Formats: sequence, structure tokens, C-alpha cells
Amino acid sequence: MTRAHRLGTIFTAAAGVWLLGLVGMLPLPETIQSQIWPVLPLLLVVSLGSYAFINIGYNLVAFRECPEAYHELMQEIQEAKDDLRAKN
Repeated sequence: MTRAHRLGTIFTAAAGVWLLGLVGMLPLPETIQSQIWPVLPLLLVVSLGSYAFINIGYNLVAFRECPEAYHELMQEIQEAKDDLRAKN
């Protein structure tokens, strides 16, 4: 089973459970079913976005720990600036 199939299976199963809870076929307390369960996918998307944002931010902060890549990137930036100045 490929990764896409596995992810699709997990997503389908989770969506099915969520829909069962949304229509009232899962035994959930009334407060959870009426107030929390409908916004659960939104909470999941916000959590995933927060994780991605934090992960990217951490990797940007930790980028200087790779001195070779840092110097190579700074050199490429300087070359791009010089090239743009030459074209103007």
C-alpha cells in the first residue's frame, strides 16, 4: 500500500467517524455533539497550520547552524543583487 493510499484510507475513516458523530449516530454528550464536534475539522486544520508555521520558524532560526549552506546562500543572494544592479 502506497503512502497516498494509506493517507486516503485514514482520511476516509476519520471523515466517516466525524460524519457519524455529526448526525448523532455516535453516543456523545450533547455539549460535545452540538458545540465541539462540528468545528473539529477546522480545529484540525488550524492545528496543522500552527505546527507547520512553528516548524518553518524553528528551521529558519536553526539555519545558521549550517555554515556551509549559509555562506553559499549569502553568496547566491549577493550574485543575484549584483546581476539585478547590472541590468538596471
